[in-house]
Amino acid sequence: MKDLGKAFSFFFKDPSWITKTLIAAGFMLLSLFGIGIPVLVGYCVQVTQRVMKREQYPMPAWSDVGVQFVTGFKYCVVLFLYALPILLLYIPFIVLVVAESISGDSEALGLAATLYLFPFMIFIIGYSILLAAASPIILYIFAERERIGDALDVARIFREFKMNWQNALIIALLTTAIESFAFVGFIAFLIGVFVTVFYAYTAAAYLAGLLYLERPQQGSAA
Repeated sequence: MKDLGKAFSFFFKDPSWITKTLIAAGFMLLSLFGIGIPVLVGYCVQVTQRVMKREQYPMPAWSDVGVQFVTGFKYCVVLFLYALPILLLYIPFIVLVVAESISGDSEALGLAATLYLFPFMIFIIGYSILLAAASPIILYIFAERERIGDALDVARIFREFKMNWQNALIIALLTTAIESFAFVGFIAFLIGVFVTVFYAYTAAAYLAGLLYLERPQQGSAA
């Protein structure tokens, strides 16, 4: 797969990477109150879009935060909808745990909760692996037209994965690794957090755009 190295070097080649990171740090602080999350997500979507367009500097300027907020909010809806099956399956388990705590028949309810937990965990592991493998594809499909419905087109996601599964798995593994790397920033505290988190998620967005460019031509139909 070509240009993989650029996903890890493009960040520091941007002439304004320090300024862009400092501004991102402000939105990370706002994310503690939920405000900055859609903006940062929208920024990453724009990184993917700029890679898809082969822009020289994939990181956009912070010149239109309103657009980034709207784009990011829509993609947050996509992420929420994909997480919804897991959230819904948590409800019976929570009900069983609460019932156990207030009921006199705690042994039977505890057994029921335990029996439910095993298949539930199997489902979470399997679903999480599938979602991780599909996430770069979901991102670039959304980035094409910024439509929630496009990103929920499971049939197209499956087709794209099937036609480009080797590259998709490589990108998915690299994305998982680099997003995990974001937590290293917590060791460095303060500025380390901002740089590593922003770097990791923009690199993951770059990889999604790169996967789009590497997909077979026949997989480009919307």
